[in-house]
Amino acid sequence: MSESLTPNEQIVRIDKSILRGTRPRSIGYNARIETHGPRIVDSVVRIKVANGAWGLGWSNIGREEAEALIGRKTKELFHLPEGSKPAGKPIDLPLWDLTARLMNLPLYKLLGARGKRQVELYDASIYIDDLEMSDSETISLFRSEIESGQEYGYKHFKVKVGRGARWMEPEAGLRRDALVIRTVRQACDPGAFLMIDANMGNTLNSAKALLDLCADVGIYWFEEPFSEDRPLNQALKEYLIEQGWDTLIADGEFAPPPSFFSMVEEGLIDVVQHDFRLSGLTWWRSVAADLEMWDVLCAPHTWGSYIERYHHAHFAASIPNYALLEAAPAHMPGLIEDGWSFIDGKLIVPDTPGAGIAIEEKIFSQGIEDRDGFSLRL
Repeated sequence: MSESLTPNEQIVRIDKSILRGTRPRSIGYNARIETHGPRIVDSVVRIKVANGAWGLGWSNIGREEAEALIGRKTKELFHLPEGSKPAGKPIDLPLWDLTARLMNLPLYKLLGARGKRQVELYDASIYIDDLEMSDSETISLFRSEIESGQEYGYKHFKVKVGRGARWMEPEAGLRRDALVIRTVRQACDPGAFLMIDANMGNTLNSAKALLDLCADVGIYWFEEPFSEDRPLNQALKEYLIEQGWDTLIADGEFAPPPSFFSMVEEGLIDVVQHDFRLSGLTWWRSVAADLEMWDVLCAPHTWGSYIERYHHAHFAASIPNYALLEAAPAHMPGLIEDGWSFIDGKLIVPDTPGAGIAIEEKIFSQGIEDRDGFSLRL
């Protein structure tokens, strides 16, 4: 796509609104952090240009940064085909939405439309909620959590493990991790993907021991088994191959080391998971092309946001090496979904211009009045 096709409009307004939603239950511990709670908060920015067009998306830009962008032309911040320039990265997602709307294209088509418009989601809200429970109580709890996720339309699930890293004695934690994994597998549909996530709470030995205990379960990927380390990652990969298991290693969400992508290229990490909001769509678009050459999958981390799933799903529909989209049941008041549908565990990406979302004006205005919100005009 030619640089000359990039719209060049003056930014005349930037609004930042804080949206607050709820989850159907309080979310518990992971291997490192205490209770996450029942609430969800999204920082949403809407940029308007002189011809009346606008773009919307997650952004945590501060007031001073935004003030520096008022009055600037979009070509100073964004160019095709690459995306945001350094000055535009704080509003990367709104700029992509704005550009697609100005060109009257759905975002996935602007990005390339090389993937599937039916994007598989998984419920990532199966946390460590059982620390004071017996085994029988634990089984009952996680069966009910899977049933709840299924009622919201989810088919695939990711389970937090690593209880022995902080919350339980190592052996007891390992046994409980395995019990929960087996319970979830039995509660899922037979063809469902099941992932586990240790938030770096395992050692190499405890990671291997957990896989041994769940050898017949069918784990699609093991996420963040331990901090990325070439000898340990290589040993785990060799162990998986020796056992004949096809479990993938997923990593990259949390402060990956400088050697991370060399480990990916060497085949020690199969699924790359840098955060979608913080890394940005522009960054992910560039990296996805390299990962495709290496036969590696993309599955960006998304926990903590609701609205980011829409831009994210457009990205998923634009590349051939996308895996699964992280999500969880939640309610975000005021969200207008233009053409979106969630069918059989899949988010269907629409052909409406841009990312296909908006916020009811009353709700958006309330969020501007939040202590972290603001409204700036030229």
